[in-house]
Amino acid sequence: MSEKQSEQKEDQAPDQKVDQKKDDDWNSVNQPEHNPEDDYEEASRSTADYANYEPPEKKRNPVWHKLFTIFIILVVIAGLGGGAYWYLKNHKSAKKPATSAQTSQTVKPATSQIATVTKHYDSSNFYLGFDYPQDWKVTDSGGGQMTIVSPSIQLKSASGQSVNGQIVMTIRSKEQKLPEFDSGNATAALASQKINYTKPSQNQRGSTYISYLRYASSTSSTALDGIYITGDSGYTVGQAIPKVDISKVDPIISIGFVKCNSSDCSGINAVVSIAASSFEDKTFSGPLESLFKSLAIQ
Repeated sequence: MSEKQSEQKEDQAPDQKVDQKKDDDWNSVNQPEHNPEDDYEEASRSTADYANYEPPEKKRNPVWHKLFTIFIILVVIAGLGGGAYWYLKNHKSAKKPATSAQTSQTVKPATSQIATVTKHYDSSNFYLGFDYPQDWKVTDSGGGQMTIVSPSIQLKSASGQSVNGQIVMTIRSKEQKLPEFDSGNATAALASQKINYTKPSQNQRGSTYISYLRYASSTSSTALDGIYITGDSGYTVGQAIPKVDISKVDPIISIGFVKCNSSDCSGINAVVSIAASSFEDKTFSGPLESLFKSLAIQ
């Protein structure tokens, strides 16, 4: 291309730019103004039902929906469970018969030892007092006899077997019968032992013999049936102990043994002979000797 042609081309480019600008200016001047009524007219031709317009529902989060459903189910289950528990509890309570304080005690399993912690009791019927194991029961209703009974305890029978039974201390007036001597004189299962009273009264001797009797009705030569306070009379093993000797003591105080017919020793229980060797165990004989020693007779 020659220099002359190049110069002509450069002269034409500015001219074209000037012409384009003029066209733009003319369009901007002659452009019709925006009329708002045109928008209203356009909207009036729309087929949309604006009068009944409802905004679209917001899409729920499926996770929260599931958690809310689970929560409602758990609340319903808890309510049903609580209602069922309340109904059963009150239904059973209504059917359960009323029990006295004496019959509602929990039955304890038989123990092999006698409690060493004691309580004191004074009898206005017999004018005497004594200390006894705290879990024993005192019955002193008059009529010339009172009893102090242990809870269930494991006893060793004359045959050497372990039986569930009770120890019974009996205090009888001199006028009471002694049916244990109906079969004849008793014999000494062990040698009598002399004991000293712990706190004797002014009208009471300071010491006494306690004797270990085997009744004539017993068939075992190793049996021990009862332990008696015999006053001034002591006996060697196998010596006869007549009823008249026991009747000299007033009141008549003895300890015997029964075999329980039920686990709680309720009802009528049978008299049982224990092994004479049981008294060699000081955990068994010690508390019984202490019971005798604590007697204070007015």
